[in-house]
Order: sequence, then C-alpha cells, then structure tokens
Amino acid sequence: MCFLRKEALSLFLSGSLLFGFGSVSGQVNVTGGQTALALAQKLAGPGITIQNPSLTCPTVANGFFNIVSSNLGIDSGIILTTGRAATSGSIYGANGPASVNASVNNGAAGDPQLNTLANASTTNACILEFDMVPKGDTVKFEYVFGSEEYNTSTCGIYNDAFAFFISGPGISGQQNMALVPGTNIPVTVNTINNGIPGSQGGNISNCTSMGAGSPFTQYYVDNNGGTSITYRGFTKVLKAIHAVTPCNTYHLKMTIADAGNALFDSGVFIKAGSLKTTTFTVTSHGLVSSSASSPYIVKGCGQGNFIVKRAAALATAQTVKYQIGGTAVNGVDYTPIADSVVIPANDTQATVIINPLVTPSSGNRDVKIFVISPYSCNGLEIVDSATLTIYDALQTKIMNGDTTICNGSSFQVNVAGDPSYSYSWSPVVGLSNSNIQNPMAGPTQATTYVLTTSWPGSGCAPKVDSFHVAVNPQPSVTVSADQTLCENGDFNLNVSVTPAANYGIQWNGPNGFSSTQDNIDFTNAQTNASGAYVVTVLSSGCVPIKDSVSIKVNAVPGAPTVVTPIAVCFNGELPVYSVSGTNHLWYSGPTGGTGSTDAPKPPTNATGSYTYYVSETNGSCEGPRSAIDVVVTHCCEDYLFVPSAFSPNGDGRNDVFRVTKGPDDKLVQINIFNRWGQLIFSRSEGADWDGTFGGQPVEVGDYFYDILVGCARGKLIERKGEVTVIR
Repeated sequence: MCFLRKEALSLFLSGSLLFGFGSVSGQVNVTGGQTALALAQKLAGPGITIQNPSLTCPTVANGFFNIVSSNLGIDSGIILTTGRAATSGSIYGANGPASVNASVNNGAAGDPQLNTLANASTTNACILEFDMVPKGDTVKFEYVFGSEEYNTSTCGIYNDAFAFFISGPGISGQQNMALVPGTNIPVTVNTINNGIPGSQGGNISNCTSMGAGSPFTQYYVDNNGGTSITYRGFTKVLKAIHAVTPCNTYHLKMTIADAGNALFDSGVFIKAGSLKTTTFTVTSHGLVSSSASSPYIVKGCGQGNFIVKRAAALATAQTVKYQIGGTAVNGVDYTPIADSVVIPANDTQATVIINPLVTPSSGNRDVKIFVISPYSCNGLEIVDSATLTIYDALQTKIMNGDTTICNGSSFQVNVAGDPSYSYSWSPVVGLSNSNIQNPMAGPTQATTYVLTTSWPGSGCAPKVDSFHVAVNPQPSVTVSADQTLCENGDFNLNVSVTPAANYGIQWNGPNGFSSTQDNIDFTNAQTNASGAYVVTVLSSGCVPIKDSVSIKVNAVPGAPTVVTPIAVCFNGELPVYSVSGTNHLWYSGPTGGTGSTDAPKPPTNATGSYTYYVSETNGSCEGPRSAIDVVVTHCCEDYLFVPSAFSPNGDGRNDVFRVTKGPDDKLVQINIFNRWGQLIFSRSEGADWDGTFGGQPVEVGDYFYDILVGCARGKLIERKGEVTVIR
C-alpha cells in the first residue's frame, strides 16, 4: 500500500462525512462472517474434492457476495478483504458507492509470505487455505481484485498484496497463481491499472519495473463513479490456472493483506463454483428438429458426429476412451467405430464420425457415447454422454393433424422438421406460400394438403405427408325476444342456427342455469329467474357466437291494506282513501270489469253507502282486490245552528240565545263578548244566554260569540260571529 499521511486521510474522510453519503444501493449483497468450510465449498466446482479447510481472517473481512446489478463481472462467490466485506448502515464495506471510503483497521496480523510481493510489511491479513484433490490435470478459477489504492496510490512504492499459493506433487515450493495473463508477473495495483501514477507519491517507474508490459491497462476497470463496489478500481475477470497431477492432494492458500499501514483497503472476489479441474465433454451433431429429442441423421443420406472436448490443450496427444451404447448396433446400423478417440497435441477436441448404413426399415435407432475420464481417481468414471438418432427417412411431421376451420378464417400450419429441408405443398389454393415449411392456410372448401419434403444434395428419398382441412360455414344465429312476465308464469328460450348442422349450443343464465338444448320451456317462473340468458353457438373452427335473451319476472303484489269504512259528510268533500302500495287500479265490483287509475268519487248530495274495490299492480302483474266502504251521512256541521239575533223581552219568543246541535254532539264552550272585548257570558253544555250580564239586561246592540262544539265522531268545530240583542 502506498504511504499516505494520516492528516490527508482524515481530511478526506471528514469531507466525505460532510457530504452525507447515504446507504448502500443494494446492487451487491454481501453476507459476512462465513466459516472456512462454507467459503471453500462455495468455490468448489466439478472435479474438485475439498479437504481440511482453515480460515485466519477477521470475521468482518470475509463473506459471500451475490450480484443484483454491478459492473464487477462475476455474479456470485466469496470475498476476502483487508477491511470490511459487508456494508452495515453508514459503515462501508466492499459493497457501496465508489465515492465513499471503506478503510478500516481490523488490528489483525499480516502474512509474511506477502511481504515480498508488497515490498513492505503487511497487516490485516485474511487467509483461506485448504487441501484439494483434482480429478484432472489442471485446476483453475476466476477472480477480480479491487482496491481503494487505485488512482491515489497507483505506482506507489508498495501495494496491498494478495496471492493464490498452490503447492503439492510436481510443484516446486509454493507458486502464485494470481498472475497477469500470459506472464509470470503477479497481479497488483502496480501491474494492472490505468497507467497514470497516483497523486500520493506515485511514479510510473514503480509500475514499469514490475515486468515487461507493466502496467497492463487492458485488464483494468476504472470504477470512479461506480455505485455498487466501493473500490475505485478493479481488474477485469481474470483466471488463475495451474497444471496438476490428477488424483493427488494439493494445498491452496488464498491470502490478502494491507501493506505499509492499515489505511486504504483491498479485496478479492472469487467466483462461486469456478474452482474446477480439467473436464471432458461430448456433444452430438446432426440435423435438429422440434419433433426430435436429439440431433439426428438419416440412413443413406448424410453423416453425423460426436465431438469430444477437453477444457484446455496439451502439448502431447491424449487418448480419450468411451463406451458405445444405444439401440443402434455398431457396424450394423452405422459404419464401425472404435472405442476411443485421440485429441491431437495442442488441440482441445476430436471428432467421431457416424455414417448410417442403409438397412431394412427398423424404426428409429439411437447411438450413445459415454466418455470415460482419463483421470479416474476411484475406478471407471463416466463424465459426459450424448445421443445421436438414426432415422429410416427424413424426419418431418405435420403437427396440426386434421383441422376444421370456419369459412373465411385461416391458421398457421406447423411442421416439425429441419429448416434446411425443401418443402412443397399441393394444392396451392388457400396457402400463403406453397414452398415454405409453415404457410398460412385458409381454404374456402374442404381440402387435403400434401407435403413433399426433400433434402437437396443429400441423396435422401423425399418424404410425403398430408392432412385434411374441413371448412364449416359461418353460422347465423337468431334468439327469441326479450320477455317480461308475472310470477308463476311461463316463458321460452329459443335459438335458431343456420345452417342447421355441425354446431353446438351452450346456454348459461341466472342461478347456475345451463343447457345445451336449442328450445327450452320454463313453467311457474319465480322472480329469481330474472336476468340475462346467454347462448353460445359453437361451430368447429369458427369463433364462438354469443347472443342473449333478457327475462324479467315481476312479483305479483298482495291485496292492498286499506282503511274502511270511510265516512263522508253530506254535501261534504270527496273521501281521501288510505291504501298501501303504489300503482292502484279501482273497480266497482270484486271481480271482472276494467280497472281505473282514478280513485272513485261517490255522490255526497244524498246519504247512503257505497263499496269500491282496489288492487295493486307491478308492471303487467295485478294482485287481488281489497274492498273499501264509503258512507255518506249527516255530519256535525249539518245540525249546528247559531242564531244571528234574539229578543230577551220576556214575551216567550226568542227570549234566549240558544245553539242548536246534533243529538249526539256536545256544546263544549260558549263565550259572549261585548264590543269592548269584555267577556260577559261563558257556559258549557245546557246553558243558554238570556241577554243579561251581572244580573242586569244588556243594552240593545251587537255582541260577539266564540262557540266550540264536540262532534260525536271526535271532531271539534269552532264558530265565531255576531249576535244582535233586540228588545
């Protein structure tokens, strides 16, 4: 690590805090504090067995990482750092914006093995080491190294250091696998960077002195302005690789440490599952079709092959053995092949040719190859397999099958087959193109289409296939009219389809009603049968046609509640009827007749009794009738008489002021006032005024009365007026 005065760092950190950096964006998730076994197992891929893992590292300095969105180049894996691996709130680790500083001193010891690489003593080491048993002749893994030293301390006198030390059979001592591609130069801040010396004592000679070609700018990623990784720079994805002897035990030490002081931090990201050994694969090659589960070849016309690959080239040729299986017989269904293939020196693959032989038709046959690992640590080990199918004829199939369409419509023909084949359809009528694999078809009448498939230049016989298209006319649909009826009534649903063949019917309606009949009678319908009845007419190949019938079932009202009898005064006003409900019809009799919406008007110029009948309607539905009796009779007013004058002179005629009323009525109160408003007489029932006040005859003239009469039927009548006293 390039030396940086603490005063300068303190100023840098204070400025960062003043600007109030927020929380991490969450583009890189880091889970810190993992165990040695968990970290080692996270790295191990195919062909590697992990043993005896150990970890010498502060808990906060290691962890798993998983990428959501980042420019790191690796999706997941483990991270080893000289500071913090995971960001926690405002305390930053490796996952955060590059504008912040994740520097932290964990107080851990250094790694003496890294002192030479760092050109300084080291501190805060994080070391993961374990034994491994590779099943192949090469081990490799992918990684990215990043550091806060980039830009400010580039080309400094020392750098944070890291290494991947491997040791074991055939390896002299411990060798560092973290090398610049194609060189023996270790990966450091001074060997991979942007070529610009840092502002804190950087000198380009410190970079160029690392070896020929240093600094290697082509492997550098400038992360200034980055939002997911706090390191201001990091390498592109690099690969650590080393030759090994299969099935032997090797030791791998992954180590990183601060150099010089514990200020700026560094970290190494190692891809999950990328610690692998040499692997062998086999793939089959021939024609490919959506109807075939594997590549295929055809008897008598063309050949296929298997390609056996190894992960890296060797300086010498290598023989790879395989087992031959499948339903096809070696030497009978195809030209005989050996049980091994030789991968040439400095190459990575070899080809096994499969030439199918022309034999009597026997159905499809499979050729399978099972590759045996040349480095089987525990006996015979199959590492990969592949299948090649041999067909008797060209492999095509019309996937649609026989089809029915509606006149005027079209559909996509779907043929499973190789696109390198030639396709010819007959007849051409109704096809968008008769010379393509999957034309659009829209015939106007029933047609059988014949497909002829050929493979130009292959020598294969053409294959003929066909399918039939039936054409149904577009149906015309007529349904019954909308209906309104009364409760307990009947209604009918009817649908008429033209032409009257090749169709299906589906009715759906209220209360889960469903039917496939074209004519349906309903009896004693209740109000819950109201609603829309939808009919769907299905004709094969045609778009379903829908129509509907609206049914409304009205409830029949009950007999109205009425007030009866109603008394009407002789020569009085017409009666006011009290009838429950609305929409009434009036009748003169209990049955029959024509109802009127106008209430009846009984004659009031003569006393008598009348009976009328009323019903309630709901739409066209009418309920039972209720009777109302109307009685025309003399009322309280008819009997009431108040004289306008009287002569209290003792002659026996009109000597008193007497109010005449009905026989069942009651004189509640009578008050007499003089012209000055003085009450001079006040009596109730049974009293007549004799024209005196205080025992003395009143003067001749006009007086005022206020009379209150209680009628027999409960009504009170008040009369006011003048009476003249004559002597």
